[in-house]
Amino acid sequence: MFDNLRKYAAAYAVAIGGVLLTCLSSWNVRQELQTSHLKEFEWAAGDRIQSLRAVVDQGLDALLEIRGLFHAAQGIDEQDFLVFTDSVLKRRPYIDSLLWAPLLTSPRQPLPGTAPGRQPAPTAATRADHGWAAGELRVPVLLSASRAGPGSMQGVELNAISELAALFQRARETGNVAVSGRMKLARAGKEAVSVIYAALPVYAPGAARGAVSAAAPGKRPDPLGFVIGVYDIEKLVHAAISLLEPRGVEVLVRDDSAGADAQFLHFYASRLEPRAAATAGGLMPAGDEDQPRMVVSIPVGDRTWTVTCVATHTFRSAEAFTKAHWSVLLGGILFTALLSFYLVRSRRELDNRIQLTQTIYEREDLFRQLAETVDVVFWAINADASRLEYIGPAFRQIAGREARLNSPAPALMLDVFEADDRRTLVEAISQLRVEGGRFTVVLPVLSGDRGRRWLRVCGFPVRETGGELSRIVGFLEDITEHKLAEDALRDSEAKLRTLFNHSPDLIFTVDGEANILLTNRPLPYPAGGTGEKRSELILPPDVRSGYLQRLRHVFASGRIEHFQYRSTDATWWEVRMVPISSEAAVMAAMVVVTDITENRKLQWQAIRSSRLASLGVLSAGIAHEINNPNHAILANASLLARIWQDALPILGEYEQEQGSFLLAGLSFAQAREVISRGMNDIGQNGKRIQKIVDNLKHLGKQDRGHMDELADIGKVLQAVATLLETRIRKHTDRFVLDLPEVLPTVRGNVQQLEQVFINVIVNALESLPERSRSVKVSARLDSASNRIIVEVVDQGKGIAEDVMAQIGEPFFTTKAESGGTGLGLSISSSIVEKHGGALRFEPNSDCGTTVSIDLPIAMEE
Repeated sequence: MFDNLRKYAAAYAVAIGGVLLTCLSSWNVRQELQTSHLKEFEWAAGDRIQSLRAVVDQGLDALLEIRGLFHAAQGIDEQDFLVFTDSVLKRRPYIDSLLWAPLLTSPRQPLPGTAPGRQPAPTAATRADHGWAAGELRVPVLLSASRAGPGSMQGVELNAISELAALFQRARETGNVAVSGRMKLARAGKEAVSVIYAALPVYAPGAARGAVSAAAPGKRPDPLGFVIGVYDIEKLVHAAISLLEPRGVEVLVRDDSAGADAQFLHFYASRLEPRAAATAGGLMPAGDEDQPRMVVSIPVGDRTWTVTCVATHTFRSAEAFTKAHWSVLLGGILFTALLSFYLVRSRRELDNRIQLTQTIYEREDLFRQLAETVDVVFWAINADASRLEYIGPAFRQIAGREARLNSPAPALMLDVFEADDRRTLVEAISQLRVEGGRFTVVLPVLSGDRGRRWLRVCGFPVRETGGELSRIVGFLEDITEHKLAEDALRDSEAKLRTLFNHSPDLIFTVDGEANILLTNRPLPYPAGGTGEKRSELILPPDVRSGYLQRLRHVFASGRIEHFQYRSTDATWWEVRMVPISSEAAVMAAMVVVTDITENRKLQWQAIRSSRLASLGVLSAGIAHEINNPNHAILANASLLARIWQDALPILGEYEQEQGSFLLAGLSFAQAREVISRGMNDIGQNGKRIQKIVDNLKHLGKQDRGHMDELADIGKVLQAVATLLETRIRKHTDRFVLDLPEVLPTVRGNVQQLEQVFINVIVNALESLPERSRSVKVSARLDSASNRIIVEVVDQGKGIAEDVMAQIGEPFFTTKAESGGTGLGLSISSSIVEKHGGALRFEPNSDCGTTVSIDLPIAMEE
């Protein structure tokens, strides 16, 4: 031991000096902590008591805010109460409920606190005199705002609970806020919580809370009712203290105004000791008896609470560190730096030796497993190629099972090749010895029953530190499958190129910069300048930015993207971008541009047909569902009208005997007029509903394509006007339907004709710029040509000349942004032509458009 004293003198000095400095710093910190511990605790306890007092005052101030609302609004309804109390509950999360309960001293006393002219729903306390004891006071909840939901406590008789009855009596006598003791509040599906109730009396605006009643001198007037707050004790205490920094202070809150068994309110355990709890009698834990404490009494309404703060064993004080942290810091850093430097250097040397040994072992084992398991044959020869130092076990698959792998002769590896191929390999090895670098040659070999195989032979030089060649290493790899696959790939590429060049679509590949690399046909027009082929120039200008954005997404995500666009010649095209990946990286993208005009037309026509069919089925179903309740409405309306007529004489006699009375807040004279008018309106509107339903049922009738129906054009137009009545009222105040009394019938399909008239009238309505413009629908008989001419004249915006030239083309629409498909007028024109008629559009001289539909009348065979 003494022999190594000089060698380890520095280590001993570091250890002894570090221990001495640490002990000295620890003693200094402890002295400072003892001095400032009590002072720090007094500050922390004072902060908690002041915070608790402030939160309690804020909670009771909520009752004053609601009382101020009652005085300012002169009575509020339930909606106003909920809107106001919702903000109070959000600002004060410890308030569980806010209630308004009127004080009822007689069975016929009106409920105060509601809006003038509005009668609240009667409760059990106001329905009748039955069960009302003489001199009894009742406090039913009229308005309720709770976190359990609005109205959850409405109708509850709070005075039925003795503690609350005493609470209301104290508030009534003092005219100020009265607070209850600790009570349990049950919650549906949840654990009961400990709460306190606070009641604030609300007096009439003209009566002061401290005034003496003139009718009964010396007696305080009764309040209108009480604003009641229910406070969750645990949340209240936590809301006051949890915002403060945790310092290891426990808080016990007791109610000195309550009995000995009911004084305990809540125990707030320090967040540094969350498992602490008060004793059954509400005292502090036994472990805190010798700790510093502070006791302060605070007024809460008409009660007095005692707040006791006790420092726990984990009470944290920061004052000592402001005076002694430099000695602790410098001593600890010096000791740690000296000792760490010594230990790290020693440990680093040991770790390097262990890691080097482990690396050598792992690489040896990895190479052995690699050589024995893979099909690649590893080999190594000396620098002058005179001795075979190593060849892998997989060589037996090439040379045969009888090959002796421990032979040092290089001929073991060379003799598996033919003479010419052997010469090629020897020359490659000689060139590596002279020039350095690496070599790779592909040579055939006959491998027994496996037939002709192809081997890739690779060699690499291994040099010493001075650059001298020490050995040559390499591997033999069977690439027969790869070579066969390469030949098959060439054949497949030739076939695919033939298909690629003869495809009807325009196909080209692009790089990440959207430059065209390859295309299957000449481009329709130049795509850039000399030596530049920009793929986006093939597309219309308005879709180029979208194309480039999607192309970038293809290269970034490796997923297929596609979009469709419409060219200026009304043709539709689809662009598909498919990534071409190699080893999880997108090298290029193939873009296919396809003409989908015909598919687009068929798709839109199918969608339109499906929507019309769905609309018919839906309208028929709605008509059936509406008919049933409407029949009941019509029957009951008639019955109620007769009952009202029979009851009028009886109510008249009652008014003469008892005087004026109210029905639903109206005088009998007003109610008689309103109810009679209402009964009449119900009957008329029910008949109107029945008429609309009949039209809907007719519209929803399945169209079987028959063209042999006899259609009365006048009735068809009237039904269409009824169906579009809501839309007509939305667009114009001047809609005219001019029809003669009698029109000849038209042979065809009634539903298809309805569809034509609906499309034309809706287009006319939507063209109106303002409600003062008119739409006129008329029908007349042209006796000379035996045709019925239907005209729809509007004072709308009119039709431009360029639009007039394409108005009947499929998919042409000026309302694409609002969902127009461009098929309405195209289908309408084809329907009219099937009926042997014509659909014409003419601009009016002043403004608007006239649409004429002429149809041949049905002739007797």
